[in-house]
Amino acid sequence: MKKLNYCLECKKIFISGTLCTYCTSNNIKELSKRSPVNVIGTKIKGKFLRLRQGQAEIVLVDDNKKRSVKSYEISKIKKIL
Repeated sequence: MKKLNYCLECKKIFISGTLCTYCTSNNIKELSKRSPVNVIGTKIKGKFLRLRQGQAEIVLVDDNKKRSVKSYEISKIKKIL
């Protein structure tokens, strides 16, 4: 099963490997469930749920405390520290 990792320097998320695919850093960690993430270029924030069919499913909570699940490409999200 594929696992997602994130770079500690650029905070981008990618599929498992030993080096960051964006900045070639070796400071990486595994992305765990319920980790806070952000969709790049938007103000959408949520929590990582799972990896399904090459896309990351994210749980979003709106102002009325309603939860929804949306899928995004892995290259479009980054980790919030």
